[in-house]
Amino acid sequence: MTDRNGPPGGPRPPGPPPRWSPPGTPPPPGGRPPGSPPTRRLDASIARDEPRAPVREPAPVAPPGPPPRRPRRGGRPSTGALVTAAVLGLGAAVVTFSDLLGIDDRTPAVLAALGDRGLRPTAVTLGLVGLLGLAMVAPRAVGSSEAGATGGPELTVFTASAYVGRADPDALAQIVRTRNPDVVVLPEARGRLRDSLQQAIVDESGGEEGTSGYRVFAADASSDDSPMTVFVRRELGRPTVRPDRDTEFPSLIVDLADVDGRAVRVVATHPQSPKPGDTNAWRRDVAALSRWCTGERPTIVAGDLNATLDHAELRDAIDGCTDAAEDVGEGLIGTWPSAVPRVLGVQIDHVLAAGGPRAREVEVLDVEGSDHRGVLARVGL
Repeated sequence: MTDRNGPPGGPRPPGPPPRWSPPGTPPPPGGRPPGSPPTRRLDASIARDEPRAPVREPAPVAPPGPPPRRPRRGGRPSTGALVTAAVLGLGAAVVTFSDLLGIDDRTPAVLAALGDRGLRPTAVTLGLVGLLGLAMVAPRAVGSSEAGATGGPELTVFTASAYVGRADPDALAQIVRTRNPDVVVLPEARGRLRDSLQQAIVDESGGEEGTSGYRVFAADASSDDSPMTVFVRRELGRPTVRPDRDTEFPSLIVDLADVDGRAVRVVATHPQSPKPGDTNAWRRDVAALSRWCTGERPTIVAGDLNATLDHAELRDAIDGCTDAAEDVGEGLIGTWPSAVPRVLGVQIDHVLAAGGPRAREVEVLDVEGSDHRGVLARVGL
């Protein structure tokens, strides 16, 4: 039997009866909600006597980082190492071994595709090729022990491409006045440029016997885009000059009868440039240089040869000649294009010597308005 006024199974506990509160009534402040069962509190003495576990501060948690990378087989060299090796290796391989690669007669196009793995052997190989190429061209920056002699007769030759008449005539005239070359070879000098230079440096006031200024000789091309102009110092007397039209562009053959008692021939020439897909004219014109390198007589060849010493065709053709810039250690200075630093250009403008003359001094000069730099060579006879 259950007592209506108490809990089941026993008498109601002493004290006032519990109050009934309607649902939703908020609990009194600091107390329990009306009608809720009493809360059993822990005796203070027991709480004080009961041992407590030590409280530890939680260890700091590091922010989550990227997942660990899987090691790559073979490793990967730095970007700087790859760039350095690629520039040295590919550049040296293309330029130095262009004849072996079969691309020295055309504009080379290089495409390097490097993967993600195994790049270290590739970089090392390219670097070694670069060092080998550097070792092969280094003699051009050293020169020959036979060059640079002083004393005795000499001839100073200056050659510069006039860039189809776009070179600044005042700048060219200033170079001639300050450097005093004996012979000036100007491929592609035509029209107004040639006329301006004549007015600036040709002096006919003394008549045929005059020794001041220069005489001018020219051979025009059929298309008038690559004529040849030569100025000869009047002090050297009147030379014998004849055009040579066996090549794509005309050359001028200048025979000087008396240069301090020596007879010297100067050949002003300009082989055709190689064209993509058609290098026949270039090969033919470059090969024609061999007739001036026989050594039968003292000869100096000057002009824009449109080839470097890295081209097998040029090396074969000038086998009997010495290159003036290479002879004195200036063979790595670029003459074209003039828009880039000299160390990045190529040397396609040359002064060659055969039959006894040897270079004594070479200087590469900027020519305002031209896409080429000029070459000034002092040659001992």
